[in-house]
Amino acid sequence: MKRLLVLILSISLMVLPLFTVPIEAEPGYSDTEYWNNRCTGKTHMSAEDKEACLGYSSYLQSQNDGLGEQLNAIDAKRAEIAKDIQYYANQIAEYQVQIDAKQAEINSKQGEIDQKQSEIDSKQADIDNKQLEIDAKQLEIDDVQKSIDAKQLEIEAKQKEIDAKQVEIDATQADIDALNEKIAERLVIAQSTMRINKYLEILMGVSSFEDFMRIANALNNISQFDNKTMNDMVDLKTLLNEQQEEMKRVEAEMKDIKEQMIAVQNQMKAVQEEMRVVQNEMIDERTALENIQAEMAAQKQELTNEQGSIIALQYETQVIEDEILKQEAELQAQYAAIASNIAAKNAAMREIAAAGLLEAIPQQSSSGWFNPVPNAYRSAGTWFYPGGGLHLGYDFAAPVGSTIYSPGNGVVLNSANGCPTYGALGNWCTGAGGAYGGGNQVYLLIVVNGSLYGVQMAHMMLDSPIASGTIVSAGTPVGMVGSSGNSTGPHCHIEIFYLGDGSNFSNYAQNWNGDCSFGAGWGYTGYYTRCEAGNGAPCRIRPESIFGG
Repeated sequence: MKRLLVLILSISLMVLPLFTVPIEAEPGYSDTEYWNNRCTGKTHMSAEDKEACLGYSSYLQSQNDGLGEQLNAIDAKRAEIAKDIQYYANQIAEYQVQIDAKQAEINSKQGEIDQKQSEIDSKQADIDNKQLEIDAKQLEIDDVQKSIDAKQLEIEAKQKEIDAKQVEIDATQADIDALNEKIAERLVIAQSTMRINKYLEILMGVSSFEDFMRIANALNNISQFDNKTMNDMVDLKTLLNEQQEEMKRVEAEMKDIKEQMIAVQNQMKAVQEEMRVVQNEMIDERTALENIQAEMAAQKQELTNEQGSIIALQYETQVIEDEILKQEAELQAQYAAIASNIAAKNAAMREIAAAGLLEAIPQQSSSGWFNPVPNAYRSAGTWFYPGGGLHLGYDFAAPVGSTIYSPGNGVVLNSANGCPTYGALGNWCTGAGGAYGGGNQVYLLIVVNGSLYGVQMAHMMLDSPIASGTIVSAGTPVGMVGSSGNSTGPHCHIEIFYLGDGSNFSNYAQNWNGDCSFGAGWGYTGYYTRCEAGNGAPCRIRPESIFGG
């Protein structure tokens, strides 16, 4: 079974006033996919992960009003859980099913949210493109407006030119009208008093040459006046025609400019209509975007609720695990582990001894300890679990199927097999005659540096423990890592007992009483028999003092 969110589910800080642990260079807590991957589904968690995930759990509480109340209620059940630990231990498997189902829902919701995010990104891209199109249309409109403004200036200039030409034409027309009046008056006078056919009569009627010349000169002057007036009239008429032609030209230019203006204005209307269409499309896109964002917000709330549910289940699971671990050592002490068929095993040892194999062990004893699970890491140390509860050994965490080696030269005193490879917390399977909850186990009697030691190796894969009575050397494979019995994940639990001088190896093997604690006791009795506390053989050795960690 997964050991989930150890930090947030193992301490009551979760229900105290919330705080967020600042984590540098971490994604924001809203990146739930990252934090769910980091904080769930792990068998063991580093101290750094625990601290970081505590902040994430607080964030989830801030997003889910009901989560804090759920966690408070679970905390209130601690005493009840401690009293009926077996019942609640059985609940863990059911909770895990619910957790897995919730996780599947969360994954599904996250998939929906991701899909919505893709839609939002697509809509936003459409909106951005529409905005670019609108901006381009606006630039086009601005350019057209500049053309319209320029044409308007041309029209105004032409109008001024037309007005000026009209003033000139009006002045010329006034001059023509004045001459017309003079000519008309002159014609009237000429017609009434001096008709051409009477000019000779006047001249012929004079009495002297002097009178003739005087009258002739006067008539000539009148004729010259009329000619000049007529010539002026012709000049003015010519000027008027020219001015009128110029007016027509300017008016034609004005007409062209106005037609161009109309064309530009029509172009403006077309662009404005195109822009209106694009703007309406963008409004539709924005409305669609808002709808999608609202849907995503609802889905995110559903996701937050699901995450709150899984956190609550995980928290109750860990509360149960904490109580089981606190009672584990005492529960083991209640069921003293005695190897099965001890008489037969002693008889087998005597046969081995008769062959001289047991006596040879002290002489060829290991000159040092062999690491029993290379490349493993310590998931729980000796003497207490991180969250409380007695722990009498060292947990070498490694993948299922990893080889477990004998740490020295010796013999297999007892091999307990028959538990499924995967157990669970509260699973007290012992194999055949092993320690309570240890699953599939091997018990070695070895000699290292001339001293005699008993070694317990627990939680192995089904059918992997080496057979009882097998002679082993340091580095001999004795089983494979599993998670059988009372276990939260793949690891090998190792306990080491100091039993005295290595010269007693053969006698001890032939007369072993089957006690899997090698006489050092279980529970707190076993804790009080620590070698480091000054006890002599048999006493318990802290494996970290040998293998480090």
